[in-house]
Amino acid sequence: MRNLQGIPSNWNNNLIVVPTKEAGMPKSMNSGTIVMMMLILISVSLLGYLHKAKGYTRVDDTSSGGGTITCPTGVQHKGAISISSTSTPSMSGYYDIVIATNGSSSALKSGVFDYVKIYSSGEFILKGKETRDDICGGLTNVASISVEITGQCVFNYSSEPPTIVKIRGANGEKADFPSAPNCS
Repeated sequence: MRNLQGIPSNWNNNLIVVPTKEAGMPKSMNSGTIVMMMLILISVSLLGYLHKAKGYTRVDDTSSGGGTITCPTGVQHKGAISISSTSTPSMSGYYDIVIATNGSSSALKSGVFDYVKIYSSGEFILKGKETRDDICGGLTNVASISVEITGQCVFNYSSEPPTIVKIRGANGEKADFPSAPNCS
């Protein structure tokens, strides 16, 4: 008797039974069991790949709680932060920090990103340069101040508490904002 591939059925048996005997596999394992195990292994491998492929490419935060900005001089201000960044098609984005001043006026500190890294866990690192500083007075050439913003995205706003978004400037500026950044 021959199967569809033209291989005698006793050869088929030898192709499966002999290697399983040599590998120390139980006799009760048949070709159906082997095929099922292979399908399970392939499925698990694909699930792992698909999870990795679902990477985050954006960090946005427009509803920050109030935080404290500490200038290099030690002067502190209360303010809020707004972030928008993307890692595709190229790394880019911006941030704005706003504080209230006398009356209805406000002061702004802002910058742009040229490095955006978002891990599958939702942790992010944004790096760039300051472009404007009305808050700390721009003690040096503003465009030369490197800035790094780090944080953790919040995925379930109703059950997760805010996280802390940290800003650190090469000139010693620092700020911490309780916030709920969104990764997408």
